[in-house]
Amino acid sequence: MKIQSIIIISMLGLIVQCKKNETQKVEKVKLLIAENIYDLSGNIKLNIFSDSTFIFNVFEPGFNYEKIEKFNGRCYQKKDTIYFTPFEFEYNDSEKAVIKNNFIEFVGGKFPLKIEIKENKLKSISSLNFEKYKDYAIFSFDQNFYSPTYYDYKPNTIKAVDLDQNDLIKVDKILKKCFSENRLNLKDFNNYVKQCITVMNSKNEKEVWISLYCKDYSINKEYKYSTIRMNDGGNCNINLKINLTKENYSELNIAGEA
Repeated sequence: MKIQSIIIISMLGLIVQCKKNETQKVEKVKLLIAENIYDLSGNIKLNIFSDSTFIFNVFEPGFNYEKIEKFNGRCYQKKDTIYFTPFEFEYNDSEKAVIKNNFIEFVGGKFPLKIEIKENKLKSISSLNFEKYKDYAIFSFDQNFYSPTYYDYKPNTIKAVDLDQNDLIKVDKILKKCFSENRLNLKDFNNYVKQCITVMNSKNEKEVWISLYCKDYSINKEYKYSTIRMNDGGNCNINLKINLTKENYSELNIAGEA
């Protein structure tokens, strides 16, 4: 009887262990969590799971109403790119997104979309260190969306390129020089957020288009998510070009100045 009891207990233990292992195999693990929290306008949140699925939630508060949307789908990773399959990412119809500089940046959609990564177990090739450059935000060039009238160029003569760490250091140095040389017309350098778009121009020179805006509560929260468009604002709204190949700046424009 003792032998039979031992056998039965052993078998029960084996069954429990098998069920435990089976549960562990199918457990859905969050590989990436990304979220943007907007001032007075809700938030968006993306979760990507180990079973190649994702959940995307949108919360938009309004006057006397709240809009909540939830999107589900499938995706897979190849290097630092997430591909959505068999359907595009429904929120903006992107077919892929790139993990870059602590953001997941959607490509080729109906409108630009960047979501800040909060937790990430996925690999990423491109990652700038912003520890000393906390007021900077980097955006990829897309001529369908980023075509400011104050930048003189012809379509298809420039292309998008990435900004590396050495470039970021140069940009900061040249910007500070610009502020020093124009200090009578500008506020303190640390009073601005800096939005950068990097391109290779028609002369094969690396340029950074920079827009700077004075910090305030709303801008501080959202300048990393999307480019700002402001018609006036005086010296709280300035833009210029930095040529990294020549290591100089040009076309400094202060809103409201002739």
